[in-house]
Amino acid sequence: MSHRLREDVVRDLAISYGVPANAVTFAPSPDDADEVARQLGRPVAIKLVADDVIHKSKAGGVLLGVEPGDVALCTRTLLESQRAKGIDVKGVTIEAMVDSGIEAVVGGLRAPGFGPVVMFGHGGVDVETFDDVVFALAPIDADDARTMVSSTRLGRVIEKRFSARVDDVVDALLAVGGATGMLLNEQITEVDFNPVVITADRVVAVDARATALEAADDHAVQVPDAAAVFEMLRPAIYPRSVAIVGASADERKMGYRAVRSLVDFGYSGEILPVSNKNESLCGVATVPTVDDLPDDVDRAVIALPAAAVPATLQALARRGTRTAHVYTADTPPLADVIVGSRLRVLGPNCIGHYTPYEKLTMISPAASSTQPGHLAVVSQSGTYAGDILRRGTELGLGFSFVSSVGNCDDVNPAELLAFCQADPRTEAVVFYLEDDRWAGQFFRLARMMTKPVVLFKGGRTAAGGVAAASHTGALASDPQLLADAARQAGVLLVEDLDRLLDVLTALQFVGSVDGDNLALLGSGGGVAVVGSDRADRWALRMAPFSTATEERLAPFHAPGSSLANPIDIPIWSLFDDSGSYTGAIVSAVADDSSIDAVCAFLDLGTVFDMKPVEPGNKLIWSLTQDILAARRGDTPLALVLRSGFDANQDDLVRQLRPVSAAAGVALFDSVDRAIDALGAVRWLTRHGKTAGSRQP
Repeated sequence: MSHRLREDVVRDLAISYGVPANAVTFAPSPDDADEVARQLGRPVAIKLVADDVIHKSKAGGVLLGVEPGDVALCTRTLLESQRAKGIDVKGVTIEAMVDSGIEAVVGGLRAPGFGPVVMFGHGGVDVETFDDVVFALAPIDADDARTMVSSTRLGRVIEKRFSARVDDVVDALLAVGGATGMLLNEQITEVDFNPVVITADRVVAVDARATALEAADDHAVQVPDAAAVFEMLRPAIYPRSVAIVGASADERKMGYRAVRSLVDFGYSGEILPVSNKNESLCGVATVPTVDDLPDDVDRAVIALPAAAVPATLQALARRGTRTAHVYTADTPPLADVIVGSRLRVLGPNCIGHYTPYEKLTMISPAASSTQPGHLAVVSQSGTYAGDILRRGTELGLGFSFVSSVGNCDDVNPAELLAFCQADPRTEAVVFYLEDDRWAGQFFRLARMMTKPVVLFKGGRTAAGGVAAASHTGALASDPQLLADAARQAGVLLVEDLDRLLDVLTALQFVGSVDGDNLALLGSGGGVAVVGSDRADRWALRMAPFSTATEERLAPFHAPGSSLANPIDIPIWSLFDDSGSYTGAIVSAVADDSSIDAVCAFLDLGTVFDMKPVEPGNKLIWSLTQDILAARRGDTPLALVLRSGFDANQDDLVRQLRPVSAAAGVALFDSVDRAIDALGAVRWLTRHGKTAGSRQP
């Protein structure tokens, strides 16, 4: 339960925290207003005070530039007109007029899921229509505040016109959302200063509103402790013993498939099928009941009807089972079921878990790689978990684990992120999430991490907007809150599964991109031009080559070619009877100290314009292998094989994909996707997030 604070109370509180707010006095009657105005001795603003009026200007409750001698009459008229509308008026506030200037908004909010959030942007009556605000999770520091200012169009105007006032704006943001600011240290759930007027001489808030909580509330968002969570969840992620509750001999049931996959995939630990109908399943001796299980089993898989799940969890907890993964959907809330026990539960509504380290899988063992890797995937969608595992395996990706976690009734995404932070087997992590319940913990923890975090978000609408009692509250329901929180934390948002897999590919084989200079080379001028445009979106530039590099490239000049960056050489000029030149070109470019990453592309269709299928295939293998063998030191390389989509060319790409992976080179289908992936890794690197590039 909350209530709005009177504006003069908000102003006094704000001033005590260092917010540059205009002094304001509450006047319950026209005579009181008259006395305040005469003491000020200058034109004043009169503003209505009424609990049920939020936007005073739109309700006709604001009078500006009123001379002191007119205040009593104007106040009386204002109050009478509002009472005539049925408004329960409390009085007015009186404050000295402020010179006009740029109008900003500074706000704070406890947004559901996200916790304390600060907002800055274009202020005024129509703030919701300007689409020029930015959010950040509190507490913010001075660097955060400056980033917020420069991230808005209004902020860039302030930096240009009133650069001396930028520090004052930063101080105002810190006074609201800093570690010692009012949002984190007062019982306030929403606060708005709008407008904050910025002139050459001063920054001053001339309107304020706030909503206070009736009862004490914990303002801090607690971030999970990575070491403690790792110890708690290691039995779920890398279990040494697995019980299958609901094990079945019926091949159509999940309880059968859970046992079968463990056996067929070669699970390295103890398998404990729980069944009182069968003495053995898939060649493994069964356990009659949960009560017959050994103490301290690492992981229990539950594939039972929903009604049976709560009692089963309680029985497992009594046996000391460490973790459970509930595949069943439509269960009652599970966190309450296990309260007071050490049992931690993933799910419900899942399809399972994969890790090559202990040999568990959620899909067909035949489609599951046994090669350990270093990419972790956590997905609320079972479909996407399976897709990433299947497609990633085909792309040559290596995973530490992939887990389908469903509704997250107990173990939540922030805890799983903490596990990944502490997990020595994981170097980068991807999440597919569908709600924002844990956003505050998740993003605050991600900000502290050096491992790359990629988020594919379903339902990208933030949960905020508690009651629209302020402009901040109204705007916090916008997806921008999610995007801004991710940007602040250095979490890369992706919009689809293809982009996610591209980024994972680049993270595995590239790891980091330590500068902004990209070299693009291949056969196709239009592709190179569009690739340059794509690079610009990621603040990557096609840097000019050094004189030494130009000299090394000069022997490859041919009619119709361009050896400047981006390099465009016709496919028929990339080889002669002695062999391919592609490796030498890549080496020359990669050796250039100004180049931070290389993208090389081959247009397969052009080869078959010149040659029949068999010699064309042989040429493509030669050109590709020469690129893969190129000496390039530590310079990252992305390879693009542009198929014309006929069956032969598509098959060539499939054949060359594992060859490229074995050479430690990321392979992509298009230049656009390759540059997007390199740009994404560069973005993560700028935010201090890097993965060691190595083969699984």
